[in-house]
Amino acid sequence: MDSHHHDIIRLAWSRRLGLDDSALRPGSRHIAITPDETSVTFVRLGDSSVLIGPERGVESANKYTDGELAARGRPGHDHSVLHFAGDISTTIARHDPLISHELAHVLALETLCAPDEVAVADLTRRRSWFTLLDDDRPADSAAPLSCAAYLEWEGVLADVGVLTAPGARRHGNAQVVGRLVTNDAFDEGMIPQWRTSSENGTARRLAARLGYQEWGVQVSIDVDT
Repeated sequence: MDSHHHDIIRLAWSRRLGLDDSALRPGSRHIAITPDETSVTFVRLGDSSVLIGPERGVESANKYTDGELAARGRPGHDHSVLHFAGDISTTIARHDPLISHELAHVLALETLCAPDEVAVADLTRRRSWFTLLDDDRPADSAAPLSCAAYLEWEGVLADVGVLTAPGARRHGNAQVVGRLVTNDAFDEGMIPQWRTSSENGTARRLAARLGYQEWGVQVSIDVDT
């Protein structure tokens, strides 16, 4: 990624968080008070960051450096690593994969996975589904193996989610759909973004193989911590 990509990402996140366009300007820490929140949200992008939350929580969190805040937060969904892709690749690790763009196959895949995995991937709220199907049967009866999709953010970021059936993992299936959805986001003029749990080493390695770079974190911090 270059400085132009970074500027677009900062702008999109500023608008996503309801802030001024310049809130995440390079080298700055922006503070926003939201009295009704029960936790503080910390977002770091490169060398810029923002703290959003109730006054008491923001005052407490503001005592820490960006690095210290990035290491806090609770496990799981509340501590995400932000990955972004800057270059398209046409390499697909499967010859002529059987791909579906239908919601029915997304729903079928979700029934095979744990509820927390389904919630994290959040595929049904996204669009541009790329579901890899097992090609040992016709498409109308083929089993779904893995799916990737994205949700458009502020017209410039494509927030990607990926889900793979338990029995289809470690076979390169997620890499196939991940590549397809990443390329589709580029084709639509957007920068692909992938948020993964900081503890999910498998997802982080997959993002790296697809050409994504880790360039930020999003952390939720309890007011009382």
